[in-house]
Amino acid sequence: MTDVAIIGPGRVGTLLAAAVARAGFRLVAIAGGTPEARETLARSVAGSRPCASPADAARRADLVWLCVPDDALEEVATDLAVAEAVGADQYVVHVAGSRGCTPLHRIALTGARVAACHPAMTVPGGARDPDLLVGVAWAVTAPAPDRGWASELVTGLGGDPHIVPEDSRALYHAGLAVASNAVGAAVATARRLLLAARVDHPQAFLAPLIEASVANVLASGASALTGPIVRGDVGTVAEHLAVIDRDTPELSEAYRALGRATLSPVRPMLDPSVAGSLQRLLDGGHGEHDEQVD
Repeated sequence: MTDVAIIGPGRVGTLLAAAVARAGFRLVAIAGGTPEARETLARSVAGSRPCASPADAARRADLVWLCVPDDALEEVATDLAVAEAVGADQYVVHVAGSRGCTPLHRIALTGARVAACHPAMTVPGGARDPDLLVGVAWAVTAPAPDRGWASELVTGLGGDPHIVPEDSRALYHAGLAVASNAVGAAVATARRLLLAARVDHPQAFLAPLIEASVANVLASGASALTGPIVRGDVGTVAEHLAVIDRDTPELSEAYRALGRATLSPVRPMLDPSVAGSLQRLLDGGHGEHDEQVD
């Protein structure tokens, strides 16, 4: 049985603690975060104990999971190496989506095996059900000799490993951020517009529409996009903007930004004059009704 330390008892660290315990690992140490967070997580997994420092936790483990924020990763990893808390016969894995193995460079020099394994899943606060990670795609980045064990580690947690090159991590993570946060923001904007239109149960309208729209785009890409911008209905878009500016001006820029994102991939399919009118509307002008002033 492998002894595991988790450094960073936040959302992902908390969920990962449950996942590694179910997978047959022994969680022995938890570090990072607040004392309260460490104590709470330690109480939820039998045999684990909170540690005052990441170095103390790492020394107790064969496998160290770094679940700290992306921007803090390199500093934490360097501190572990300088403190001689990791070395040969240990494995160190981080879950930061936007980073590859470069932040673990100092740890790799100690002889420890390193990998970056990121689950492509949004984790709500307090989530402890390891089934949330079952079937999820994980981005695995590691030196060629380490890709095997890193992929097996992900599979053991119920995940689906996919190799992502070191120099592609930031772009990969940007795609996920758009898929999660930007889609969520679009849905939130749509919900607020329906509420402003006195629709009492916006989810009744949005849930099936969103599900079908996402499924279609996943299957067919930008060609599955629909709506007034795709059809080139300049008048409809102008009307949308007029009522939004009048009734919910705080949502105007969100509508315009989402509209520009829709126009970009479908622009080649539109008449150039229509595309130009839509662009001017979405940029804050008056579309085909612009007037030139000398």
